[in-house]
Amino acid sequence: MVNDLTQLKAEAYEEVGRMLPHDTFYHFDQELTARMLVAVTCMRKGAKDLAYRLFAVNAQEGPQENANQHFAYVRSLIEMAEMDAERGRYALAEEEMAEALVQYPDSMGYMMSKVHLEVYLQYYRFQAGKHALANEELRRIIDREQNRFSSYPDRDGVALVGPGLCYAIHQLALFYAEEGKWEEACSTMRQSEKYAMETNPIMIEEAQKFLAQGQGEEAFQLLQQAYMYHE
Repeated sequence: MVNDLTQLKAEAYEEVGRMLPHDTFYHFDQELTARMLVAVTCMRKGAKDLAYRLFAVNAQEGPQENANQHFAYVRSLIEMAEMDAERGRYALAEEEMAEALVQYPDSMGYMMSKVHLEVYLQYYRFQAGKHALANEELRRIIDREQNRFSSYPDRDGVALVGPGLCYAIHQLALFYAEEGKWEEACSTMRQSEKYAMETNPIMIEEAQKFLAQGQGEEAFQLLQQAYMYHE
């Protein structure tokens, strides 16, 4: 581990050393937060493999007692999951995201929505072949968020709950779309109407015409554009 860390530190310094404050690398060996900052900088520069290896070193440290270090641990898992999914390693991405959600601190809410991460996890599961589990869990998330939405005045619900809820509904619709079940995909997407920040009635009407003509895929493409929410 020590030798690996020394090598990583040297590689990272050569890659992004001039882009970061010098004291970042003074704390590199001891602090997950320092390594996370270096990893994120590497990722933004396009050095994704190096970034992944840095995140992996943090993940190996396990949960932390210090809140800042724990934040870095969880974010490292999330970044690894997204990168593994990009590479088609969905089972590994599922494992990493599941652990990140178990360890997710409330302080992370300002930066990364927990609901969105839960939806990512179901997407990884679906792509890993666990279709029934992904569908079941996604429906559970949607039911929970709908109940939460109903506890707010509509305007507050749209702002506070709507983005995550619409994202979950959209993902469930995409599961149907991947299986070519266009009517189910469209009817699921229409559930966003109450929760979206904005809707486009003209697009929705056009989509209904396409659906009535048996052009389900075209209808679904329109409906995806008809509901605006923050991903």
